Amino acid sequence: MRFKLIFNLENEHFPIQYRKNIMSFIKLSLSDYNEEYYKRLYNEKDNIIKPYTFAVFLKDAQFTKEEIIVESKKVELNIAIADLEIAVVLYNSFNHQKHKKFSIDKNSMTLENISMLLEKEIKEDEITIKFMSPLIARNRENQKDFYYSYEHKEFLETLKINLKEQLKITNIPTEYVDDFKIETIKGKKVITKFYEKKIEGTLGIFKLSGNKELLKYLYQAGIGSKRSSGFGMFQIV
Repeated sequence: MRFKLIFNLENEHFPIQYRKNIMSFIKLSLSDYNEEYYKRLYNEKDNIIKPYTFAVFLKDAQFTKEEIIVESKKVELNIAIADLEIAVVLYNSFNHQKHKKFSIDKNSMTLENISMLLEKEIKEDEITIKFMSPLIARNRENQKDFYYSYEHKEFLETLKINLKEQLKITNIPTEYVDDFKIETIKGKKVITKFYEKKIEGTLGIFKLSGNKELLKYLYQAGIGSKRSSGFGMFQIV
């Protein structure tokens, strides 16, 4: 399930690390509406794999080192969720926050509208996609994280490790990942500051090949690492 949230900003100033604010909004919405689901999805002691991702679109935005100037004072939040039950709970949670101010750095945003988005049906074992938020391929060794964009030779192998980790909360066989392929059509390496780290990621247009069930799940839940932090969301083109 996919839906879009539209927020109005109180002023034009929006934080560079807006993902932290969006995550806080999701947590607040869940905890206010359904404490059980909040605890199910967010636990300080455990790294819980979540079946969703998000991407933010800012119209008429100017990026500086310190902040983003959003002349339109509009924030568009796109969310894709693979689990229908969780999708319904999240939708209701967000609906419960409509017309309430949510404080962010030097500003506030107010949810004004929620709309459902149509999902495209995947009929073939190959799709062409465009990333709406950066794809993160992360490998963790000796308590240290390594991030690889599509330019690196370690990219595909690392991405497959991330995909198999994603599938742990599904009934999809991890063997499907072995035949998964990603082909660059028009790629771009990007660096995103996330908390205190600078993370290398990938944007652009790519071709994904593999089992249809796997492709559908990636379309609905996002692909790669840190998806529930606003990475790895794509649209089919």
